[in-house]
Amino acid sequence: MITINQITDRKARGPKKKRKTLLTGYPQKKGYCMRVYETKPKKPNSAIRKVAKVTIKLKNKRKNLIAYIPGFGPHNLQPLSTVLVKGGRCQDLPGVKYRLVRKHYDFLAAERFVRKNRRSKFSVKNLETKAKKGKAVRIE
Repeated sequence: MITINQITDRKARGPKKKRKTLLTGYPQKKGYCMRVYETKPKKPNSAIRKVAKVTIKLKNKRKNLIAYIPGFGPHNLQPLSTVLVKGGRCQDLPGVKYRLVRKHYDFLAAERFVRKNRRSKFSVKNLETKAKKGKAVRIE
């Protein structure tokens, strides 16, 4: 239960300020990679996540931010690469509130990941594997 003193104290301090992101007013922003490295996520998850420290220019000021590198497999980023930054945090990396956009500037598109061993569809094993084992297979 809130007391009268707490209500008057809140009015004296004024309303809470809203936090602004560095991309407020911009859907995306061009930036430059200063450092590309790997980090580990928070407690229940375990992996190696790729992130980059990016410098963007805002109204004659340079601001640094940490952006997540999306996609599977290797990337071609290195220091002083030009990238496009968009909003969107990575849930299990503290302090990472931005993502990089692929296919723009120096950040190339990811290669298609093709599975070498095909998985069975609908929990039914492949007919070829059954035929190789010598079992009778009825094909309709």
